[in-house]
Amino acid sequence: MAEMLMLSSSDSIELNKFENKIRESRSFNWVLVRDTLRFLRKSKARKSNLVSKYGLKLVNEYISKLDAQESYDIIEQVLVSLLECGDDENANKLFNILKSKFGRESVRVQRLQAMIHESNFQLKDALDIYNSILEKYPADQMSYKRQVSIFKCQGNLTKAIQVLNTYLQIFMCDIEAWLELSSLHITFLSYSTALICLEEVILNAPINYIFYIKYAETLYSLGGIDNYNMAIQYYTHSLELNSPTEIDVLGHPPTYLPAIYGIIMSIFSLSDENVQIKESQLKLMEWAQNHLILITNKYSPDKLTFVKHFIDSTDIFNKE
Repeated sequence: MAEMLMLSSSDSIELNKFENKIRESRSFNWVLVRDTLRFLRKSKARKSNLVSKYGLKLVNEYISKLDAQESYDIIEQVLVSLLECGDDENANKLFNILKSKFGRESVRVQRLQAMIHESNFQLKDALDIYNSILEKYPADQMSYKRQVSIFKCQGNLTKAIQVLNTYLQIFMCDIEAWLELSSLHITFLSYSTALICLEEVILNAPINYIFYIKYAETLYSLGGIDNYNMAIQYYTHSLELNSPTEIDVLGHPPTYLPAIYGIIMSIFSLSDENVQIKESQLKLMEWAQNHLILITNKYSPDKLTFVKHFIDSTDIFNKE
């Protein structure tokens, strides 16, 4: 389904700490690995290589040290990561452990069986299992989402949209599902429908600057005077939520570059519509151009020639 939503800054920092501790450890620290897996489950972050590598060792050699209930959560977590990494052999071994413990009738076991079918490209068998689960439990979120993934894999995007529409009638506040639906509509160039999906996303996460950028990009793709003006407003609002910091104090490139590029392109495209550019928009354009040069000069000086060429080609001040 849709890519996982961006981690918060605090979660990203915490995850980096866990990764660094694991890699710097001279010997296998099962407590550290257990805590890392706990954090990954809680934050819903995906680190398949890390989980499959260290989690498998934890399950194989230290399972007796784990709490009984948590041990099965970890086995399931490692199993899914193994499937994502293509290690079907070890995934099947862990699946047999869960099947022996919970039986074939367990919904979670059935879903894992379906995911194994997916890994082996037995998509019809997987769909049959998901459909069977949904007949008994119509509100099973994971089965809906796995169906969407299968239909996307098959290139049946229309069916994927139908499943997502059904899903969102039940789970109307699922941001990831709305994002996925907007992406599918954009694939069909249905920008107006994609905007409706993104509006639902913004309603559920009104302070996430990334979603305002996505909305602005879709408005820009739709084109037209009103949409260009609206795109500029949404790009600008994303900057308000992700305020530009003095670049001298940053240890990494700023995260608001898409908004700067978006502002430049939107104002430039607006100028092609033979309308009078507002004074505020001219000032915004000048600020965006200058800031883009400053950022490029600091973090990617080898790209400065390309950036200056981009600015020259979109310059409305010296436009003929």
